[in-house]
Amino acid sequence: MSLLHHKESSSQRPHKIGLLTSVFLVASVMIGNGIYTSLGIQLMSIPSGFGILVLWTLAGIVALCGALSYAEIASYLPHSGGDYYYLAHIYHPAIGTMAGIITLLAGFVAPIALASMAFGKYFQDFFPGVPPMLSSMLLVTIITIAHLLHWNVSVLFQNTLTILKFVLIAGIIVFGFYYTSLSPKILLPSKRAFQELLEPTSGVVLLFCFYAYSGWNSSVYIADDIISSRKTVGWSLVIGTLLVILLYLLLNTIFLLAAPISALQGTLNVGTIVAIHLVGPVGGRIMAGLIAIGLVSGISGMIWIGPRMTQAMGRDLVALRWLSPVSRNHVPIRSTLLQYLLVLVVLATGSFKAVLVTTQVPIIFCSLLGVIGLIVLRQRYLKTETVTSLSPRRGFRCPLYPLPSLCFALLSLLALIYTIITNPLEAGVGGLIILVALGCYPILKKKN
Repeated sequence: MSLLHHKESSSQRPHKIGLLTSVFLVASVMIGNGIYTSLGIQLMSIPSGFGILVLWTLAGIVALCGALSYAEIASYLPHSGGDYYYLAHIYHPAIGTMAGIITLLAGFVAPIALASMAFGKYFQDFFPGVPPMLSSMLLVTIITIAHLLHWNVSVLFQNTLTILKFVLIAGIIVFGFYYTSLSPKILLPSKRAFQELLEPTSGVVLLFCFYAYSGWNSSVYIADDIISSRKTVGWSLVIGTLLVILLYLLLNTIFLLAAPISALQGTLNVGTIVAIHLVGPVGGRIMAGLIAIGLVSGISGMIWIGPRMTQAMGRDLVALRWLSPVSRNHVPIRSTLLQYLLVLVVLATGSFKAVLVTTQVPIIFCSLLGVIGLIVLRQRYLKTETVTSLSPRRGFRCPLYPLPSLCFALLSLLALIYTIITNPLEAGVGGLIILVALGCYPILKKKN
């Protein structure tokens, strides 16, 4: 079936979701385990509060540039499928297939597994007798079952979890600023802090920030299910990303002021360490439980939207046609179960840092192609005029074009170069994933 015509009939469509739920989805997927786990690893390379906040701000600007670019692309290509659909349309179906495979593995399966690992760690802090692996796998199983029931269940489930997450974050921010005792001087710039920002290791720190901001394009994967997808999808990306940037800077400021850097370095359960220093061991245990609950929303969001892209691939690629069916309740059951099994495999075999660094290389590469695709689309439609030109009433226009796209491209390239320099093995594996995914297209487009 052509990529241009893949919407389901109106009788099969559920009630479409609006801007609020779309923003909730973007924010909940972005605010995952990255904000609660990355800081401890980052401080091992850059032990400066100022440097850390600069890199989180820089990564937020990159994410916003990506969101602004994708917001306009959604006006041109207002259907579900995300990077797979966009890159197949803008460049070639082989490029789209590569992006689809990479996004499935590195954009959904790996992040779901990583967030579940973090959940298991925080859950163990609250219930010491529960093995992290057991709670991680059990959580993924329960959420998957919930999203297999009905589309409306997925919407209600996701909105409820996201509201709970926002209440939790608001509590951490208010509670943290009230009880913090360290001097804000550690956040001020220094000569050493500027030197650290120029060292190659800052690229890896930035990569962890990119990981924490990943998900800024979440709503494009279910564009067909969103009201007025040409406008609503774009605004959900921008509003959701701006909200997350603000929350991330506030949370990192509290973390840096609440506990000594030496206590945070190298730890994955940053929230627990912060709470222990603020109110003692009991508070740390309670905080661990709350953060574990907060992580559920992001895991749920990824489990919800990931199969929509795989289903789109099943509609277009003959060898994956078995992934395309949708149940009467508008659930892509086979795509969801495939994602579930792959997550369990990564959980059973993966290492947190190795999985993160390896998967970020191909994900950044695909996002780079997608964002640059806005420039390609504008030039193509300007020359051929095969698509009616957009107006502010018809769709989203990227402000200051092409600066956001070029800024995203430049900083993404720098992050990739730093990763290759400092983590050549993981970067090499990431490059191999790209080549293998690209080589899958000739196989997948043919009949078995």
